[in-house]
Order: sequence, then C-alpha cells, then structure tokens
Amino acid sequence: MKRIHATALMILLILSALLLTACGRSEFGVTGNTEKRMTITAERADRDASITAGALETDDGEQITIAADLTRGSVRVEIIAVPGEENIDEHPDTDGEAIITADLDSTEAASGSVPAGSYLVKATCLETATGTVQIEVTPAP
Repeated sequence: MKRIHATALMILLILSALLLTACGRSEFGVTGNTEKRMTITAERADRDASITAGALETDDGEQITIAADLTRGSVRVEIIAVPGEENIDEHPDTDGEAIITADLDSTEAASGSVPAGSYLVKATCLETATGTVQIEVTPAP
C-alpha cells in the first residue's frame, strides 16, 4: 500500500514539474527576416528582453511601417541607420541613434519615411509581452 502511494506521489511530482516547465517558457526573437520584412515574435517575453536584427533595405520613395498584434504587454521598436562606411554583415554599431522609435501596445502601428539605405531593428519588451510585431518596407504615400 505504501508503495502505491509513493509511486502515485512520484508521478504527481513529475507531472507538476513538467507543467511548470511548459508554463515558464519565454521567447523573444525574429522570424521571417528578409530585406523588406521582419517579424518579431514574443511568447511571455520578459520585461527588458531585447534583440537587434538587420538588415532592412530601403530604396528612394519607400518608408518603414511597424504594426503590432500583441495580446499582452508592449514592445519598443527602434529603427537605426547603418552608417555608409559600415558593413551590415560585419557587426555594425547597434547603439546608434534611432531615426524611428515606436512604443507599441495591442494593435498600434507607426510608420516613417527614411532615406534609402540599410537599417537595423532593435526591439525591447517594455512589459511582459505576447504576440507579434511586423516591420515592413513599403512604398511611401
């Protein structure tokens, strides 16, 4: 009888540990990264989680649009120009001044016209976040 209770207790402890592990998963990253489009995905991403990715490429007459689809939290997106003398493939300066900054909640969006060039995207969770943020290069109005 004691053996059955001990086995049942052990199974219960293992299942509890597995549930806690699954519930604690936190992700914050970039998917679908091309020269004209990027998706940032957050799954219970911790506050202050941050990523930097690149490179978005714009031509004359284009703008960068940023659209959130967040079910929880908020994300700051910064668009940083890569100076002409730096090569995007050789670890450019990611601490440059942002030319577009958007703090996004829920389904908010932002856009801005930018000169032709290469741009890094830096994203930071302002609050624990779940959802996606789409960043696209589109024709300027």
